[in-house]
Amino acid sequence: MQRTYDHVLDWTFSHPWLTISGGIGVILLSCLILPTLKIRLFPYADRDQFAVEIFLPDGKGMAETTVVADSVRHVLQNDERITGITSFIGCSSPRFMDAYAPQMAGKNYAQFIVNTESDKATLDLLAQYQPLLSEAFPNAYVKFKRLDYLEVNELEYRFYGDNLDSLHTVAERLMERMRQMPELEWVHTDYLQPYPIINVELDPVKSAQLGITRTTAALALSATSSDLRVGQIWERSSLGADDYELPIVVRDNSDMTYSDIENLGINSPFTFSPLPVPLRQIAKVSPQWSESRILHRGGERCITVTAQFAQGVYTSPVEQRIAEIMQEEIDIPQGVRCEVGGEIEYGDEALPQIFWGIVIAMIIVFFFLLFNFKKYGITLVCMAALGLMIPGALIGLGLMDRALGLTSIFGLITLMGMIMRNEILIFEHANNLIKSEESFTLHSSLVKQAAYDAGKRRMVPIFLTTATTAVGVVPMIIAQSSFWMPVGVTIFAGGIGSLIMVVTMLPVVYWKVSTK
Repeated sequence: MQRTYDHVLDWTFSHPWLTISGGIGVILLSCLILPTLKIRLFPYADRDQFAVEIFLPDGKGMAETTVVADSVRHVLQNDERITGITSFIGCSSPRFMDAYAPQMAGKNYAQFIVNTESDKATLDLLAQYQPLLSEAFPNAYVKFKRLDYLEVNELEYRFYGDNLDSLHTVAERLMERMRQMPELEWVHTDYLQPYPIINVELDPVKSAQLGITRTTAALALSATSSDLRVGQIWERSSLGADDYELPIVVRDNSDMTYSDIENLGINSPFTFSPLPVPLRQIAKVSPQWSESRILHRGGERCITVTAQFAQGVYTSPVEQRIAEIMQEEIDIPQGVRCEVGGEIEYGDEALPQIFWGIVIAMIIVFFFLLFNFKKYGITLVCMAALGLMIPGALIGLGLMDRALGLTSIFGLITLMGMIMRNEILIFEHANNLIKSEESFTLHSSLVKQAAYDAGKRRMVPIFLTTATTAVGVVPMIIAQSSFWMPVGVTIFAGGIGSLIMVVTMLPVVYWKVSTK
């Protein structure tokens, strides 16, 4: 191996500028791999579990929810790969994983925690049952959720404004286009379905003549059309604790129609007739649709369009397409503004902190190197040489089909330390050789010989330290963990790639920089 490296080193010193330009070209060409990589900030969790969440429209009762939940459970429990199913109908599960937040309980909601025989079985089951059961029921959506470490929704688009009609209009336009994209599933908003109400508007003249105010009308309508509390009784605790109150309520189970409400009678204090006044004579009664809830974010009305990715789909290409749709096809009404949330917003908040932490560390390292080498040229080369890790790391992630995310960034930080150590070994040895000569002038031939000898003598220790580090992360790669495998792939492939470029390029770079 040493003999082969000596031949390679001879060639690089015979063609120095070709070596340097070739290395820079390899780094630039490897950057073309970046757009093809999967990008996801936080990895999925490798667990023999997944969650099933069943959503019915607002207003549906426990009976309908139970029917859908039992049907889904019947299909799943017949699969031999599933070892257990825990059901929560009308309620939500406990938070059995840090990054998993169950939905709020409701009569129109059910949840399963499904245990499987292995991590691989989990992926196979999700791929099989998600397209089969997600929209199998006309009045329900069955969501199959793979557990991951991302605490927010994968895709969110928020619209702010005061006019609810404008918010609904732009949200519906976006959802219509997103539902045409096969990469997305369960495109919806966080607003519930509107429900019908009866709006009663009192005639100011007629109601005043009869002495009927909004308060008396509201009390009369409440007494005749809803549950009525008529009293309470007090019970004494058998354990000696304080008394507690039991309300007495008259339940109203009548099914009233629109005409029944118009004909409801309201007693007037100004009339001596025992017959009440029909509501339609003193008020305008009209049906209307009302929002089930109006959400605010930061004090502003906000409607959020949410979607989840189909299995195997990642954020970057889909987000770019939706951004083009928002810019070219959807007209944002006046008074409405839009912002992107979900995984994209989460990454925009987390990555700058990591980036600036690395920048501060690099500044400190720069001054340490400058103090040691006492030359700006060599110090800047040391910092720029960190780019030698890019080709190997990107090629490794691409070949192993791993996502570029937070865990792979940990691997890149490790590579930065490995490269810094290797280049210090070469440059420090070359400096010591130059200092050992008793010449007062720095000849180009002396620098060249020192750089050549530094590369030749330091190749074996650099190779051994890098190779042992790369072999040490092989168990991470073999385990194929979605959390640790990107770290292992980045260190292994990036370490081998940077090893080749360090021992071939840096001696030549040192020679050219030191003779300037």
